[in-house]
Amino acid sequence: LFLSLALGITITIFSPDSFAEDDPIIVAQGSKSSGNEVMKAVEAGKDYKGMTKEEVVAEIGEPWSKDSTPVKARYDEKWIYSCEAKDGLTYDCVYLYFMGGRVINVEVL
Repeated sequence: LFLSLALGITITIFSPDSFAEDDPIIVAQGSKSSGNEVMKAVEAGKDYKGMTKEEVVAEIGEPWSKDSTPVKARYDEKWIYSCEAKDGLTYDCVYLYFMGGRVINVEVL
């Protein structure tokens, strides 16, 4: 009985929702395969550097996930786009790095 009360109090006090605002990694509602289009565009010569977040979303859509954990002097946010392989598996394949709200680097795996 004591254990179930303690567990109930712990769940109430430390519910996952209470930490949601502190979580720097956000899973967005982007397409699982939007990275495929980005990879093709980069290979065709498209340059995303200098684009704002709004321009990126308008051009290629929301990323699969966003990481707002800053890396000092490198970037302050990273957007991750996923690719879908022919067998249906998805994997992270494109990273867009932002500093001051603009793309500063694009990494294609």
